Amino acid sequence: MDNIGPEQGGFNNQSEPNQQPENEAKLTQTFESVTALLESKIAKLITSKNLVAAEAKVSLSAALLSFAICLTLVVIVSVIWLLLNAVVGLTLYKMYPSLSLVIGSLLLLNSALAVWLFIQLKRIWHRVGFKASASLLLNGD
Repeated sequence: MDNIGPEQGGFNNQSEPNQQPENEAKLTQTFESVTALLESKIAKLITSKNLVAAEAKVSLSAALLSFAICLTLVVIVSVIWLLLNAVVGLTLYKMYPSLSLVIGSLLLLNSALAVWLFIQLKRIWHRVGFKASASLLLNGD
């Protein structure tokens, strides 16, 4: 039995030095894995930041383009409105040479048109506005 004890002790002593490098290798692998994970997370965050910046640029470009289109439409509609007023005014002046009658008729016609357009805008706003969109989203339609 004496021989068995020291051999077991000798066997245990031999296995511990072999486990030391193995543990260090596992620790090194774990450290490298954690480092690689952190690097991939940092790369993912940088990529996400770049994506958000690109989307912001596209959104800004779209907003500026929409603004420019709206401004162009306002100018075109204003020019057409002025030309129509001039044609109607000249036509009325040829029919009735009274300048006050022509100006009064144009004011009345433009006021009626403005009221009609306001009513249409109000009706459209109720159909397309935020409350209508929110209620459609909440109702699931």
